[in-house]
Amino acid sequence: MESQIGPRSLLALREAVAVPMVLGVHLALAWPACAALESGVYQTLPGATVEERGDRVPNGSRVVPFSATLTIDLSAAQPSLTATIPNAVLEGGEPFALTARSSSGANLLDGTYWFTGDYQRDLYPSGTQYLFDWRFSASADGQVMWNGITGWAGGHIWQVTISDLALVPQARLSIAQVGTASVQIAWATKFADHVLEYATSLPAAAWNTLTNAAVTLGDRLSITVDTDAGQRFYRLRKP
Repeated sequence: MESQIGPRSLLALREAVAVPMVLGVHLALAWPACAALESGVYQTLPGATVEERGDRVPNGSRVVPFSATLTIDLSAAQPSLTATIPNAVLEGGEPFALTARSSSGANLLDGTYWFTGDYQRDLYPSGTQYLFDWRFSASADGQVMWNGITGWAGGHIWQVTISDLALVPQARLSIAQVGTASVQIAWATKFADHVLEYATSLPAAAWNTLTNAAVTLGDRLSITVDTDAGQRFYRLRKP
């Protein structure tokens, strides 16, 4: 039986790639194993799909490929989420690139994180009636699971159902200047079993492990390095 959603229900590993940064410092990223939900960047697995249903969808429903990179911040009083979706769908049309940002977020009593927002606000800042209601939780095997709906809250039926999509955390280094000649490189504590390495050029003939002791602050590890050693590229690697 089909049901229509409304505003009330909706609102209730590959090689490291270098990314140029400031002060001649560069960061390289790597893909680690999955872990429980905490602040960080997450990626859907290859081959993920969602179901789209609606009055304007060919044959009333279809299963379409789906991929997304999600940045989740759980450190504030109200958690937030940003989803970058290269193959978003709308009303049975062709896939398009979309960034969706939460307008509200909460940690529910069962440990699930709940995010809602306007699916198309980045494209139409004045707001639309295309809304999302997404939830993220840790499964028994430690994976992060994504469930929820995206739908039209107006006068016809359109809905995308996300069911038990597994997410893997993406190792990401951040950088901040902490002096005239030093920067702080930080990463999530879920990657405490990784080592921070550097090279002076790419492709690298060899990577060197930093021996500086990492400092833990909340759910982040950080190392402060000098910037007067010339150009460097950094990466996280699991030994």
